[in-house]
Amino acid sequence: MNPVLLRLYPPGFRRAFGDEMAEAYREATEGAGPRARLREAADVVAHALRLRLGIGSAHAGGRLSACAAPFALATTAAYAAFNLIGTAGDWYVMRMAGTAGSAAPLVTLMNGGFLLTLIGAVVALAGRSYIPGVLCSTAGAAAASVSFLLPIRHLPLELRWDLVGFLLAPVLIAALPLACPPDLRPAPRVRGRAGVLALVAWSVLLVAAVVVTDPLGLGLVLPWRFGVPLAAALVLAGRQAFAGIRSTAALAFAAAPLLATLYFSGWVGTEEVLTTAGAVAVAAVALRIHRGSGSDTPNPA
Repeated sequence: MNPVLLRLYPPGFRRAFGDEMAEAYREATEGAGPRARLREAADVVAHALRLRLGIGSAHAGGRLSACAAPFALATTAAYAAFNLIGTAGDWYVMRMAGTAGSAAPLVTLMNGGFLLTLIGAVVALAGRSYIPGVLCSTAGAAAASVSFLLPIRHLPLELRWDLVGFLLAPVLIAALPLACPPDLRPAPRVRGRAGVLALVAWSVLLVAAVVVTDPLGLGLVLPWRFGVPLAAALVLAGRQAFAGIRSTAALAFAAAPLLATLYFSGWVGTEEVLTTAGAVAVAAVALRIHRGSGSDTPNPA
């Protein structure tokens, strides 16, 4: 193994497994082409970083990241769908009013970012192409956030700083599933390329159906534009995502992406976040009591 790659690992790990890692790397890359060598090197770097950051599957941080990953993907998909519904609906209304000309490039850029985010998150939730899906959703979220810089560039500096959380939170939440260890990633929900393509098409059609149903956004009084995509994304995540919540910390990590999205997007204020966090804490305590009482139940003779 390249000494530079080996030095990425913590010293204790190098002393214990350095020779084994070097031999495994040599066998994996022997006779391999440049692409295979690059992919193997990327896997080594990712593994070393997970160990350095304490987010491997043997660490509590890795297990908590695995609990949060499907919920971060579901939140990312729902928020992208919500924004895509809103921008598409606005574009439709402006087009009908004949005022879409000046805003068309910006709306197109935003929609492109939201669409890429939605598709990437759905593909990752499907489980067949997890890393490409997460990378696409992160890139789309970053592109959408960058597009917001154009209309706010004339605002005073202090107002622009107030929007930092709004711009960064979707990108960080979209990237959070990258911290999930490979052996703890969700099992594939959809097998086969045709199934994934059908799922992506269904997601886009769901967005289009909501736009056509409510182009003026009257449903924002009851936030079904966000609730419907979120419910669909959680159904796609499936029972296995909820089954992974087995501790108080896991419940908090699973709820964090949704709470952060609601807060930084302006759906809820500080008071609502604190109330929700309190409800999560109560649910966590109830979960712990329930599990404790279950363990105390005597086994039948």
